[in-house]
Formats: sequence, structure tokens, C-alpha cells
Amino acid sequence: MKNLLALITFVLISVSTSSEAKNIYADVQVTDVTPKSEYIWERANQNTPKYPVELARSGIRGCAVLSFNVSDSGETENIEILKSVPKKQLGKASRKMLKKWKWVPASTVGETQSEKRTLRLDFCMGGESTEQAQNACKQQTKLACN
Repeated sequence: MKNLLALITFVLISVSTSSEAKNIYADVQVTDVTPKSEYIWERANQNTPKYPVELARSGIRGCAVLSFNVSDSGETENIEILKSVPKKQLGKASRKMLKKWKWVPASTVGETQSEKRTLRLDFCMGGESTEQAQNACKQQTKLACN
């Protein structure tokens, strides 16, 4: 998507606690910090970014703002963590996730060139259903990430 919300979805993660498994509902939202009507690149895989297992096991939720370049060949480069709340661990996991993303031209018209992007990734967990986790994450995106 080329809108303010690039992706909204959920992931169900099972985390072992003691001798029984506990379902944790989680949601990851990706938002363009500086949305515009035309982007040169869009993510090749529009599936949901998976909530990092190490963050889920630690109960870490929050947001990260990352700046990066998409090269003229569609590779993610020069990733910089601008903000990471509440912990550096979230920023590092976000950078690792973003590093794997591949990009494809958003339009078949014109030549491709590199593009500077800034994205916010919100990581939310909790509630008793997927819908509750998604609603909590939608509310979180309205808050400042600082």
C-alpha cells in the first residue's frame, strides 16, 4: 500500500510457560512516517512482518522509527534507528527485520532510482483475541514514539 498505513495484520505466537503453552496475540503495524502519494518502491512481500520470537518471549512491545534507503536495485541499505521505545532491543530487532525486506518498483512507468524512506514499526501484544491486539496497536500508532 502507498497510504499512511502500509500494513496492518497480526501474528499468533505460542510461547511456552512452565509445562503448558500460552497463546499471546500480537500485532505488527508498519506506518510511513512521511507519507506521500507516489513512492518509487514498495515491499515485495506484503505479508505481515512476524513478531520477533525473542521480543515476544521477553514481553517487549513498543515502537521503533527507522530511516533507510532502498537502492536502485531494490535492496534495503543504510538502516538507521531514529527512535526505539522502550528498549534498544526493539530497535535492533526492527533493523534485523527491515534488512531482510526486498523492494519492487511501485510503478512500471519510468526508471527506478534509490529512495529514502522512514518507517515506524509498532509491536503490540496482549488481549484475549487477535482483534483486541489489533485495536491496541491501532491506538498505539496514534501516540508519539518517544
